[in-house]
Amino acid sequence: MTSAVTLAGAHHVRIPVSDLESAVAWFADLLGYEKEFPFEAEGSVTGWALRHGTGGPALTLIADAARARACRGFPLFAFGVPDEAMVRSIAARLDARGIVHGGVQPALVKVKLPFVEGPDGILFGFYVKEVADP
Repeated sequence: MTSAVTLAGAHHVRIPVSDLESAVAWFADLLGYEKEFPFEAEGSVTGWALRHGTGGPALTLIADAARARACRGFPLFAFGVPDEAMVRSIAARLDARGIVHGGVQPALVKVKLPFVEGPDGILFGFYVKEVADP
C-alpha cells in the first residue's frame, strides 16, 4: 500500500460558463465573490479568477459554452459552510432571488442545501463543514 501524499485543501475550482459576466455577477451577488484577475486570449477576456473575502474556495470561471451545456444538471461542487444558520441564510437568499434549489435537508453533518441551480443550470450545494479544534 502506498502512503498518502500531503494535501492542503483545494487550490481552486474551474467552472465552465456560457456568459462570463453574468456568471461573475451570480457568484458576486449571491456569495460575495470578487474578481481577482482575468484570463485573456487573443486580446479578449476568456475567464476570471474569483476570490472570496472570508475564506471561501477560489473559483475560476472560464467562458466555454459547450462544456457548460454538458455540465447542466450535474452537481459539480459543494461549498462548506460553518453552521446550520448559514445554510438557512443562503436558502433565504436563493428564495429572494428566485433561484431553484433542493431545500434545506438533513445531512450526515447537521443539514445541507443541495441542488442549487447556478449559471447554465450547473448545480451546487452547501453543506455544514465542522472545523476541528486546533
